Amino acid sequence: MVAGGKNKESIEAAELSAKLAIYHVSRLEKTKLDNAGPVGYRYTIEGGYAPITGFRTGSKEDVGAHATSLAKEMNERRGLKGTKHIVIGKPRKPQAS
Repeated sequence: MVAGGKNKESIEAAELSAKLAIYHVSRLEKTKLDNAGPVGYRYTIEGGYAPITGFRTGSKEDVGAHATSLAKEMNERRGLKGTKHIVIGKPRKPQAS
């Protein structure tokens, strides 16, 4: 029974992380860096403030797996409460009561 309970918990955790996942691979296209450069794939990961674009040589499956792995890692770094935003400027003064 305990093993079944852990399995159910891991399934629920996976479903929760899938719901919280905001980063995903949105584009994967074959391209060259320049005319004399290597042929590879450009990938785009979206979900945050701005899209992230990268380039990697290799097969389409390898590059897709790499980009998916990066998106998964970014989602795991987010945590359950989301990202922390850094505000640059003067700190707020405490209000007098």
